[in-house]
Amino acid sequence: MDSYYFVIGVTVIGFFALAAALLVPVYFFLKKEERVAENWTDETIADANSTVSEESVPDATLPSRSQGS
Repeated sequence: MDSYYFVIGVTVIGFFALAAALLVPVYFFLKKEERVAENWTDETIADANSTVSEESVPDATLPSRSQGS
C-alpha cells in the first residue's frame, strides 16, 4: 500500500511541475505585452496621427482602382 502513496505523490508533484513549466513562460509573456500595451494610449496614438498630416500626401499620388474587368 505504501507504493501507491509514492506513485500518487510523484504523479501530483510531476503534474504541478509540468503545469508550472508550461504556464510560467506564458505568464511572463503576457506581463511583457501588458507593459508594451501601456505605451499605446489614446494620447500616444493621437500624437502619432497628428504628426502625419493629410496635406503632406496629395490626392494625385494615391493609387486609384480601375473599374474595368
